[in-house]
Amino acid sequence: MGDKSKKITLFQLIAISIAFYGSIRNVPTVASVGWQSIFFMIGAGVLFAIPLSLIAAELATGWPEEGGSQVWVREALGEKWSFVTAWLLWVQMFFGMVMVASAFATMLAYVIGKPDLAQNNIFVAIVIICTYWVVTLLNLKSNLGKLLSSVGSVIGIYIPFILLVSLGLWWTFTHGNVNLGPLTWSTAIPNLHSVSKLSFFAGIIFIFAGLEISAVHANEIDNPKKNYPIAVFISIGCMIVFNLVAGLTEANAIPSDQIQLATIIQPFALYFNQIGLPWATNLVAAMIAIGVLAQLSAWVLGPSKAMIKVAEEGNLPKFFQKRNADNVPVTFVFIQAIVISLVALLYVVVPAINTGFFMILILTTVLYCIVYLFIITSGLVLKYKHPEVKRSFTVIGGNTGMWIVSLLAFVGVLLTIGVSFIPSDAIPASAHVAYEAFLILGTLICFITPLIIFKFKKPSWVKESKETDINISLNSNLKNFKHAHTHK
Repeated sequence: MGDKSKKITLFQLIAISIAFYGSIRNVPTVASVGWQSIFFMIGAGVLFAIPLSLIAAELATGWPEEGGSQVWVREALGEKWSFVTAWLLWVQMFFGMVMVASAFATMLAYVIGKPDLAQNNIFVAIVIICTYWVVTLLNLKSNLGKLLSSVGSVIGIYIPFILLVSLGLWWTFTHGNVNLGPLTWSTAIPNLHSVSKLSFFAGIIFIFAGLEISAVHANEIDNPKKNYPIAVFISIGCMIVFNLVAGLTEANAIPSDQIQLATIIQPFALYFNQIGLPWATNLVAAMIAIGVLAQLSAWVLGPSKAMIKVAEEGNLPKFFQKRNADNVPVTFVFIQAIVISLVALLYVVVPAINTGFFMILILTTVLYCIVYLFIITSGLVLKYKHPEVKRSFTVIGGNTGMWIVSLLAFVGVLLTIGVSFIPSDAIPASAHVAYEAFLILGTLICFITPLIIFKFKKPSWVKESKETDINISLNSNLKNFKHAHTHK
């Protein structure tokens, strides 16, 4: 069993899981649909978060080597689709990081005492570009992110989230039901005749994007078969409850047509002004800004390190395989900084901040959902292709259980992709065509590009030392195979 003192406890795994996909940034999206957020959040848990977490845990404990989802896809579907998976995870970060950096821009507007700038397109675009380049240059010395991530998650996520929930409950108990209206069947269940609300499901699904990353720790916990599903249900339950309380109390305090999707500090300003502590808004904005910087810093190197591995396997020209003295994949790091700068200009082109933010949020969700389709398929394929591989955690019910969980996940992911292409109420009628064109073209370009690159890749692209690496990998796989048979 190994040294139990080094095992991750159940409580630690719950904390790790929430840290991976917990974010205060998504609360305005939850608030914008009012009571319907209960339906959407529970749906996201049942059709997305829970089944995908269980599938990822089985894959991670069977194939624990570094690389995560692209390794699982390679084992199940081959190198081409593994490359597409790694590419999509890298590319979705372009849009995701613009969204994260836009949160920093709105926080900065409040920190400097100019909240009106949070709705100024040019200010937001300039701050996104400058901030991301500063974080990128600092990360060329690779150790910066470790301290920033650990401190930033506490200061910028946990403390503000607890404050937001507490203040929201206080405001509701003090003022009563102001803007939320009564909780009835008609207010809680989306009207299928008004499909525009359904596109918010995609935005709410994005709250749980990244949940598969915590599955890499499944092998490190004591009794994973029992403790991992407990950790999954508790961490997802906590995220649903916290987001619902924070979102519903914000929806009660602010009329739905005045909620700013890109401005999480908006409810704080209302609450602190009521208490008579307006200066506290600037303080919380500074704390959230630190958390945003920590998140940006963590993502600068993560996907690019995965991409340089697929580059060294011969899927991209040698130009992409360059590393600096600190082993940072500089080509990928600079490419993503350039592309993110270009995507940030969307805030200048699109007249409304809410519209630009929502377009970027939904494209990020669609790209991530395509990756999840590969992960779900890999879970099913490997159940039959490699039944001999020992998994510390398996989905209850064997092959039948995996089919049930996978079908739930397929329904959730395909539904998310489908409703993403329906313009929501956040998109003005004049921008509907641009919204759909942006999503369709963005998705097609991001998906087709790696297939074209893979088709025309050359043997000379393989890194010189790759042959040695492949032999090491084969030996490692042989040991895992023997280990699996020993324990069958």
